[in-house]
Amino acid sequence: MDEDIDFFKKKFNVSRETIEKLKIYYKFLIEKNKTLNLIGKNTEKSIFTRHFKDSAQIYDLIDKKLDIIDIGSGAGFPGIIVKILMENENLKGNIILIEKSSKKSNFLRDLCIKLDLKVKIENKRLEIYDFLETSTVVSRAFKSTLDTINILYRNIKNIKELVLLKGKTYQQEIDNAKKKYTFELEKFRSITSDDSSIIKIRNIKLNTT
Repeated sequence: MDEDIDFFKKKFNVSRETIEKLKIYYKFLIEKNKTLNLIGKNTEKSIFTRHFKDSAQIYDLIDKKLDIIDIGSGAGFPGIIVKILMENENLKGNIILIEKSSKKSNFLRDLCIKLDLKVKIENKRLEIYDFLETSTVVSRAFKSTLDTINILYRNIKNIKELVLLKGKTYQQEIDNAKKKYTFELEKFRSITSDDSSIIKIRNIKLNTT
């Protein structure tokens, strides 16, 4: 854990208060994972690397002046980590967490109270959620890239970009999505896994041919 706390200190110049929030998050996640299955049991000993650090790596890739919508937020990754880092810089942008599970949504509400974070939590299915402002969408361990775009497409006019944390099948997912859609794409190598990448997608349009 100490090595990963050093990462947050060096990369983001976090305050002692921010480090304390990360530690509270860590302890609360361990406690609630016993009954809620928020993360894999085999990752409990490496939460700072597998979940916190992994989520934090998108921080510099997103436009924090827009609403940031975390879809399928689950245990709060990456949205809660992004919000903690924003508050460390005294940035007041909106974070919206969309989570269809009532139990996980309640966990997120309790977590935000513990961390004194102002975050909007929507206990809804993404398929019926209406984006009211131009937004950046982020996700981790959600659906395939094609399925994600399919679900979001009804709101596409209010989505500036998607920033998706992806595993080793990311290139196949991109290829599948391109069969139906055209889009601008940037790829970034993950700092936590050689098999993973971050993809940023903009200007999504249905193929016309």
